[in-house]
Amino acid sequence: MPTPEEQREYTRLSGLLQQICMRCAQELPSGTTSVLLTNKDRKVRLEAYKNSDVIGVIPDDKTSPAFTADLARCFADVTSPDPDGVIAIVSSPK
Repeated sequence: MPTPEEQREYTRLSGLLQQICMRCAQELPSGTTSVLLTNKDRKVRLEAYKNSDVIGVIPDDKTSPAFTADLARCFADVTSPDPDGVIAIVSSPK
């Protein structure tokens, strides 16, 4: 069971991830409803989901350097309270 401090940190990270993804929605695969952020050895990775299916992984060859840099700047030095990563609910306008 996460502590109240861990819950607050997870909520903060999820909110930040949601803001970045909504601002850069064109970077997400069409139909994205949520994302899962993981950070291993300072390498930030997003899995894009439509319902419960993975529909893309970011960064990929189509990801802009600006979006990749935003994710790295915000999350490369962060350790999630949840070892599985951070989830954010988003919706892609495509």
